[in-house]
Amino acid sequence: MSIKSALPAIHSEAALSRYLQEIRSFPLLDASEEVMYARRLRDSGDREAAYRLVTSHLRLAAKIALKYRRYGLPIADLISEANVGLMLAVKRFDPEKGFRLATYAAWWIKASVQEFVLRSWSLVKLGTTTAQKKLFFNLRKLKRRLGAPDDGELSPELVKQISDHLQVKETDVVEMNGRIRGDMTLNVQLSDEEGEQWQDRVADSSPDPETLLVEAGDRERQKAALLEALSALSPRERTIVEARYMAEEQRTLDDLANTFGISRERIRQIEQRALKRIKQMLCARLPELEAASASAY
Repeated sequence: MSIKSALPAIHSEAALSRYLQEIRSFPLLDASEEVMYARRLRDSGDREAAYRLVTSHLRLAAKIALKYRRYGLPIADLISEANVGLMLAVKRFDPEKGFRLATYAAWWIKASVQEFVLRSWSLVKLGTTTAQKKLFFNLRKLKRRLGAPDDGELSPELVKQISDHLQVKETDVVEMNGRIRGDMTLNVQLSDEEGEQWQDRVADSSPDPETLLVEAGDRERQKAALLEALSALSPRERTIVEARYMAEEQRTLDDLANTFGISRERIRQIEQRALKRIKQMLCARLPELEAASASAY
């Protein structure tokens, strides 16, 4: 029986409370237990060790998944995707790197859930650049904080405030707001009598299932290559890169300089050195990734 099938299941919003109560029954691991189980999994493929590592972090996966409820997707699907990210993290976790599994797994869980949201929520394919992802996952929250209606236009003043806060172009703010509002209005009914919605008349231009499967495989291979490159960095280099490019709230050079007690310029140098190493490692893997993608077709 696979680890996934052995985990508690959640099938609906109504079952959420019972699921959360059930996963709280799994014991947490201290640092020494975590290292022991991780070594057993790495060295001998011990399924019991993998099960212990996964179940001890189900609460973390659920906590991250619940942050994405506002996108209107089934909570069961969000938690399922979070658990997939957790299991991938457990599979790739290296106990010799010196950090806890929760720190490592949080990135995988967020990446898995965010990818699911981006893939599922919008009828129009959203961009996948860092700036577009940042806008997508923060625009609604900022609009509420600034008192702007979810389905309304943004005034030039609000656009500038959001642009400055997220450090993105004002044109990107306007475009993303329009795309999000457009997706919302597609749910409006054409008439009270028919019950038909605008989205029912939108032509389906989505890729076929085979193409989606190949693309998903490509994303998984790229994600694995990136995580492998990140794992080769020193703890300080990795922390800086993740804080600058992968966190929902990207941190500034000045902020990181204060955290590490070194100069802003030194943080920038460490960041550039780490990015150069990541680029070199990814370039070295490029032929392998391209070959795998080609064979999938």
